[in-house]
Amino acid sequence: MTEILKIENLYFGYDRKPFLKNICLEVNEGEMISVIGENGSGKSTLLKVINGLVGGYKGKIIYKGKDIRKIKHLDRAKEIAVLYQNFDYKFMFNCFEVVSMGLYPHRKNSIITRKEDIDFITNIMELTDTLQFANKNINHISGGQLQRVLLARALAQKPKLLFLDEAMSGLDISARIEMMEIILNVCKKNGTAVVNILHDINLAFEKSDKIIALKNGEVYSFGKPRDLLNNEFFREVFNVEVDIDYNKKYFRIIL
Repeated sequence: MTEILKIENLYFGYDRKPFLKNICLEVNEGEMISVIGENGSGKSTLLKVINGLVGGYKGKIIYKGKDIRKIKHLDRAKEIAVLYQNFDYKFMFNCFEVVSMGLYPHRKNSIITRKEDIDFITNIMELTDTLQFANKNINHISGGQLQRVLLARALAQKPKLLFLDEAMSGLDISARIEMMEIILNVCKKNGTAVVNILHDINLAFEKSDKIIALKNGEVYSFGKPRDLLNNEFFREVFNVEVDIDYNKKYFRIIL
């Protein structure tokens, strides 16, 4: 598999206090990697550092063999997309217009008028089951519908690397599963790598190719789900006891 992102010996801190320590990570094309850990373990901070939202880190972040700091922001936007949990639109855009924004990095003109672009956006919305409310105001749809529209916008960027920052946390279980399936299908087909910050550890273990577990700003474990499915892992990362059925790859937290 082709490596698309590599992080080497990453250190980052706030007010001279170390927060991320010696983070090492490799992401290949077409992989779904879930980042898990307790609140405050460094998950969202790691994503912010990778995406250049905060600076001052030490170490290397390499995208397609090139230091990410040397890649222009517009060039990043052509290949790297981010989907957050919440996003507020203050303007009266309809859903089709919001999804069309994903094409902006690829077009000099921000107004989408070419038939091939309109057809592309239409196909993306069909894929994400959002075409049915294409003409609705973005502020007049449900939370689950909004997240699917924002996913469609991210996919419209034609990303080679997609980051999800707790993008499914506010959704009910059926909506989370549906959204995850859409992401997996699209990204496997296009070879897009996904780094997914998840609170739903059951979903992480069921759907991920690999899992990275953070604890106190450091990598506790990084590997395939089946290799991390043990009592010590859950005890150390989440401070819980679990009952594991290894045949079904199933676990439940013991209260």
